[in-house]
Amino acid sequence: SERSGSVGAGRARSFFAAVGCLDQTVRIISLAPDSLLVQRSSTALKARPHGVCLQRAVGEHEDGGGGEPDVILSVGLEDGSALRCAIDSITGQISSNPTRRFLGARPVSTLRAQVDGQPCTLLLSSRPWISHPDPTSPQKHLTTPLSYAPLDHACRFSSPAVREGIVATAGTTLRILALEGFQQRSGDSFNSVSVQLRYTPRQMCLLGQSQMVIVESDAKEYGEEEKKKMGFDASGAGKKKAAKEEDTMDVDSDDEENKPDEKKDDESNASNEEEDPEEIKQRETPIRGPIPSSPGTWGSCIRLLDPTDSCHTLDLIELSKNEAALCCCAVRFHSRGNEPLLAVGTVTNLTMHPLSSTAAHIVLYRVVNGDRLQLLHRTKVEAPVLALVHFRGRLLVGVGGVVRLYEMGKRQLLRKCEWRSLPTFVKTLRAAGDRAYVGDTMQSMFILRYDATQNRLVLVANDRVASRCITCQELLDLDTVAAGDKFGNVVVLRLPRGADATVVDVSGTRALWESGRDDSTPKLQTLCHYHVGDVVTGMTRASLVAGGNEALIYVTITGRIGALVPFTSREDIEFYRSLEGCLRKVAVRPTGREPQAYRSYYTPVKHVVDGDLCEGFGSMDVEGRKQVSEEVERTVGEIMKKLEDTRNALM
Repeated sequence: SERSGSVGAGRARSFFAAVGCLDQTVRIISLAPDSLLVQRSSTALKARPHGVCLQRAVGEHEDGGGGEPDVILSVGLEDGSALRCAIDSITGQISSNPTRRFLGARPVSTLRAQVDGQPCTLLLSSRPWISHPDPTSPQKHLTTPLSYAPLDHACRFSSPAVREGIVATAGTTLRILALEGFQQRSGDSFNSVSVQLRYTPRQMCLLGQSQMVIVESDAKEYGEEEKKKMGFDASGAGKKKAAKEEDTMDVDSDDEENKPDEKKDDESNASNEEEDPEEIKQRETPIRGPIPSSPGTWGSCIRLLDPTDSCHTLDLIELSKNEAALCCCAVRFHSRGNEPLLAVGTVTNLTMHPLSSTAAHIVLYRVVNGDRLQLLHRTKVEAPVLALVHFRGRLLVGVGGVVRLYEMGKRQLLRKCEWRSLPTFVKTLRAAGDRAYVGDTMQSMFILRYDATQNRLVLVANDRVASRCITCQELLDLDTVAAGDKFGNVVVLRLPRGADATVVDVSGTRALWESGRDDSTPKLQTLCHYHVGDVVTGMTRASLVAGGNEALIYVTITGRIGALVPFTSREDIEFYRSLEGCLRKVAVRPTGREPQAYRSYYTPVKHVVDGDLCEGFGSMDVEGRKQVSEEVERTVGEIMKKLEDTRNALM
């Protein structure tokens, strides 16, 4: 493949052309009249090039402060990865530190594009990508996936109707595209679909590839049926209807009797045209319903969605009689042929101060025809259920301060075994193999093991710090668990080696002498600790893009999405530690707070690098970047490339 460079403003030709060869090399050829077709530089690749693109970037020169150089070479390889490196605008030499990223399973095609007047590179593989400068910091470069179907071929065009457009083919269709400006989506790295809910979402789970369940509930709120009985209309449409009824009056007229339908239609059309847009917007805005006077009043529902179809609502079950759904999970009972069922924990007439309720249930549903929930049965329990999880073909439930294992029955769930030594309430539950990981609302983490020979749950280890109010947790491996608390801390705990062996009761007489003393229980080791600053409401281990590394993704109560990326080499650890140490001294502090003291707000930060602080390197001035690069003993370009590689490994 061959591609000449873009022509800059005030120039008649490009100085260079890039040629991809079958010997897995890319060569830079001169187009200057005095040295036509003379090779300036070349670089070896790990796969055959499928497409090359030379793009003139907008930014500062590398020697003037570490920004983007004038010319960028983008190479699409046949193994599904893309390579991006800098080209010296005078000599044509290729930089020695290219950035490589895996994009998909298909060979990558490259072409030039333009968005908001900024030069970009469109990359086509299993899905389309675009490589562009960061609008918030032109020194940084981003490779972002596009939320669109896979494209076979594409070309840039411009017309009076579409100033910055792309014409593309996908299968047997021809498509005209226009990319949304990056300035409009500054800071938004995700494509989101908004779903209007009735109440506050409490928990969600997946039942299959095309079924997702959300349980919603709100305190001090009437249910939908109660609101309708009270005559409350949340949409406000009833006000308009009532106003029309008041304005109309009966008139005895022969002309009106002859053509009543035409007159009514004309009046309705005229009223719609004369209606103020602000009144329409106000009528469509949801209105808060009447506030109940008595405590323990709840509004709740269970919603079945299709995540593959714009989160379309398939079924909605409204709970009545002040029953609130607090948690849910997907469970597959071995005794029922591993059919995916929905287990929901509900509580009736729940009050917080003092904490009391009149009833609590575990409700089982099955999905009928893929779009409807059918009730199987309800099991009454003695305390509110805050956590559920599938465990070895059964259902593990946190009933108040009791961890209980249930089996499927014909009319209700059957109790098999339980563990009653939890200090307060079970908040979170996870399961892997024969282990159960329990998060307490006030007393941190506990690891249990199920002994199948004696049908009982045994405590393996607990946390030595008993003041963590757990809100969420996620398993990293069989011995390691990450947890978040309500004070904005993220901690990684690990089970000591050999602690599980002490739980095995070979003789079967351990129950006779077991004392249950806390000082004899193995303690979890704290590997990492980091203060996020917001209440962590959920976390999961996932890879955001194909070929990307797994990371710990967390969300907070203020709507923030963050990630903790593990380092894979000692070199990366030493680099980021030195960079963080330098930036602590020179970084801008809007609140005047020292970064390390903030990240150690409750407990000293341990084995975690402040990524937000390191990302501030790109927004520093030229002198500040030079000063930091000298202390780190790296060039500004190497530091920017290292930050970009870490970012690309995640997104």
